[in-house]
Amino acid sequence: MVKLIIRFKKWNQKRKLKNAIKKADWMAKKSRAKFLVLYYNGRMLVKSKQQLKKMIKDGIFVKGFTIQKAEQIALYITKK
Repeated sequence: MVKLIIRFKKWNQKRKLKNAIKKADWMAKKSRAKFLVLYYNGRMLVKSKQQLKKMIKDGIFVKGFTIQKAEQIALYITKK
C-alpha cells in the first residue's frame, strides 16, 4: 500500500511539471518573454523573468535570492 502511495505521488508530481512546462511554453509563445518553472512552497510556479524580478524586489523570496539563483534552480526555462 505504501508503494502505491509513493508511486501515485511521483506520478502526480510529473503530471504537474508537464502541465507547468506546457503553460510556460504557451505563455512564452504568446508574450515572447522568458518564463521559468520553479518549485516553490510545494507547487509549481510559472513566472516570467520580469515577474520574478518584481517578486524579489517586493521581498516575497528570501533575502539574497537573485534571478541568477532562480535560473540555476529552475526546473525548466523557455527560450525567448
